[in-house]
Amino acid sequence: MTKSLIDTLTAGVLTAVLFLSVFGMGLGFLFMFLPTLPLFYTGFGRGPKSALDAMLAAAVLIGAIAGVPAGVFFLLLLGLPAWYISRESLRLRVEGARRKWMPVGMIITHLTLYACALVGLMGLFYAFQPGGVAGLLSQNIHEAFADLEDDYGDILDMLASQWSFLVFPVTIWLWGLALYAHGWVAHRLLRGKALRPDFAVGRFSIPGWMLWLLAICGLASLIGSPSMSLVGKSTLISLMLPYFFSGTALMHDASRSWPNRRFFLFFIYFVIFAQFWPALALSGVGLWHQIKCLSAAEK
Repeated sequence: MTKSLIDTLTAGVLTAVLFLSVFGMGLGFLFMFLPTLPLFYTGFGRGPKSALDAMLAAAVLIGAIAGVPAGVFFLLLLGLPAWYISRESLRLRVEGARRKWMPVGMIITHLTLYACALVGLMGLFYAFQPGGVAGLLSQNIHEAFADLEDDYGDILDMLASQWSFLVFPVTIWLWGLALYAHGWVAHRLLRGKALRPDFAVGRFSIPGWMLWLLAICGLASLIGSPSMSLVGKSTLISLMLPYFFSGTALMHDASRSWPNRRFFLFFIYFVIFAQFWPALALSGVGLWHQIKCLSAAEK
């Protein structure tokens, strides 16, 4: 009991130290997720209760040192998602006479909905502010590239006015992918001591009501007010993240017997991380598969 408590508190302190170090030194977006490693390691190795205790200890320590807003930021974007992944990953589902681990893809689906809910609340809040969400994003784009404004003013104006809706979905995609990647790393670091045998993404069934959400977002992006249109387009692309995981699982299964499979997968993922649009193409594969399965089930 004492050793378990010490390990949990150690994980919480290490999480807080990593969080304060990353943000104190301004290490950037990808390093922002390093604080989740101790939480994943504790959650996968000792259970979600230990991850929850470590997360709360880290949040209290961060709030005491850096202020309450920093603690809330940690909880919403890093702590709660890491704990949720740990908890759901260790759940067993009953399918007929078999018991299976909760599919990683379904966990990512729930996290995507959580992120979209946060974006929706933010959009609702800024809808009543001067300029709305579009004005906020436009201002942030101009501030981020202030040094280039003299030479590329026209390009920045076009980027801020026409492509600002991509800010939220790209952030959500990177957020979801980074959380999964750090969870996978923590699972590997446990070297067989994890409570769940693997953390790979396999085939999973996306709920049919996700298609209704996509349709509603698509309709909002076409006929809504400027703020609603922006949130609709942003949410529509964000909701494609689970379909990307579904598409990757299908791609891995289809290429399992190919002679140059590793080179093929390396090339695909290299292109995906070099450019964003191939990821949407792979999401289309996952969406097509769901529609095909639903059509077959109706027959």
